[in-house]
Amino acid sequence: MSKLKVIPEKSLTNNSRIVGLLAQLEKINAEPSESDTARYVTSKILHLAQSQEKTRREMTAKGSTGMEILLSTLENTKDLQTTLNILSILVELVSAGGGRRVSFLVTKGGSQILLQLLMNASKESPPHEDLMVQIHSILAKIGPKDKKFGVKARINGALNITLNLVKQNLQNHRLVLPCLQLLRVYSANSVNSVSLGKNGVVELMFKIIGPFSKKNSSLIKVALDTLAALLKSRTNARRAVDRGYVQVLLTIYVDWHRHDNRHRNMLIRKGILQSLKSVTNIKLGRKAFIDANGMKILYNTSQNVWQSGLWILLSIPPV
Repeated sequence: MSKLKVIPEKSLTNNSRIVGLLAQLEKINAEPSESDTARYVTSKILHLAQSQEKTRREMTAKGSTGMEILLSTLENTKDLQTTLNILSILVELVSAGGGRRVSFLVTKGGSQILLQLLMNASKESPPHEDLMVQIHSILAKIGPKDKKFGVKARINGALNITLNLVKQNLQNHRLVLPCLQLLRVYSANSVNSVSLGKNGVVELMFKIIGPFSKKNSSLIKVALDTLAALLKSRTNARRAVDRGYVQVLLTIYVDWHRHDNRHRNMLIRKGILQSLKSVTNIKLGRKAFIDANGMKILYNTSQNVWQSGLWILLSIPPV
C-alpha cells in the first residue's frame, strides 16, 4: 500500500490551504491505516479553525463539503486523537458562527453521528473524560436546532448515558457541566423528561443545587435551568412535592437572597423561582407552596427585588 503524501502547509496559499487539507483528509478516509497522517491533517485544520474566521466560514459555506468530510472521518476513524481533533474543530465551528452553523451541522447528519459516537464512547470503562466533555458540549449546542433530537437521543440510549455520567462524577465539574447542559436539552421533550424523572434525575439535581456558595455558580445555574424544565412534567412535579422539595427550594431561595447582597447571582435566584413556578403548575404543588409559607417568604423577599418575587406571586393560580 502506497504511503499517502502530505502536502507541506507552506506550499499552499492561504486561500487553498484548508481546501488542500480537507482533500487530504478525504483521501485518508479510504485508507483506515493512515492514523498518523489523519492526526497530522486534523491538527492542522484545527489550528486554522481556531485562528481564522475565514477558514470557519469556508468550511460551512453553501456548497462546501468540509463538514461532510469531517463527519465522515469522525464516523469511521478508530484513532482517539483524530476523533478529539475533529470534535475540537466542530466546537470551534458551532461556537463562533451562531445558529446558522449549528443548523448546518444538523442538516449534515451531525446529531446522529455524535449520538452514535456517544454510545460507542460510553462502552469504555471508564469513559474517556475529554471525549465525553467534547461530545456533550457539541450535542448541547446542536440539540435545540434539531426538531427530532429528543427522539433520536432516546432511541440511541443517550439519556441514561448522560444521567449516569453525572451520577458517577458529581465532583468532576468539568465533566458534569456539559452533561447538565445536555440534560436540559433532553428535558425539552416531555417523554424524555418523564423517563429521566423515573431514573432519579430530580433527586440528582438537588444534590447539585444548594445554599449560597461563591463556587460553582455556573454549575448551579445550569442545574436549576434543567430542574425547571424537568418540573414542567406533572409527573416530575408530583415527585418533587412528595419528596418535600418545595420547602427545600424556598429555603435555598431565602439563603441566596440573604447572601447575594450585590445581586451578582440574580440568574440563580431567578432559576429557583422558575423551578417554583413550574412545580406550582399542579394543585399539589400550589398546596405545598402555601403550606410552606411560600407566599409570605416571596412577598418579604420581593420588597428588595420586587421584580423577581412578584413575578412568581402573580403567576400562581389559586388552589
